[in-house]
Amino acid sequence: MDASVFVVGGVCVALAFTLMVVAVVVSRRRERQRRELLEVWAVRNRWQYVPRPPADWWRRLPGRNPRGVSLALSGTVGGRPVSVGEYSYTTTSTTSGADGTTSTSSQTHHFVVWVVRVRGSWPAVSVHRRGAMSRFGRSLFGDRSTALGYEPFDSAFRISAERPEMVRDLFGRDLVAEQLSGWLPDWSLFGDELMVVQSGRLGEPDGIPARFGPLVRVADLIEAPR
Repeated sequence: MDASVFVVGGVCVALAFTLMVVAVVVSRRRERQRRELLEVWAVRNRWQYVPRPPADWWRRLPGRNPRGVSLALSGTVGGRPVSVGEYSYTTTSTTSGADGTTSTSSQTHHFVVWVVRVRGSWPAVSVHRRGAMSRFGRSLFGDRSTALGYEPFDSAFRISAERPEMVRDLFGRDLVAEQLSGWLPDWSLFGDELMVVQSGRLGEPDGIPARFGPLVRVADLIEAPR
């Protein structure tokens, strides 16, 4: 085999390695700039920026990674203390080839966590819009003990609760109506923290306060007199 083939191959490998290193450096620089932008926004708007906050949100999040909350911004919206943070966890998978070789790959999953403080301390409860499997399971097995007994709601949403007997007291008429309107997100409540979890990462910080609107509305309805 011509020696030039080995030379070309070596050059290609070196070039690929160089491009990979450059990509990593650029990615880290952009991430640093993004975090600096969030920190500057927090200072200008009298919010608090905290890297690696000592929050236990991870216990309620996918993957349950105790070191997964990388940053948080805290302030006030609608008279309520609020926080928004970034969370991630990594999954690893191994595949085997036909020749018996194995390869391992990993994927990091990113989430944005929105938290609003409510008065009092509540047992765990969450509400989720039903998917196809949930609707099918309901058709087979019927409703859980957390169902409200109101078909338009029960067919569209499922509720999980640590104490099922308190669900009907929590979901008053106005909260049910707002949830059925379709503009409220899936949410969970535990202690004094009302939480929404979304896939992705924080983008332009100027829109952060407005995005708390639906969750603040849920908090107001939870605390509204029955």
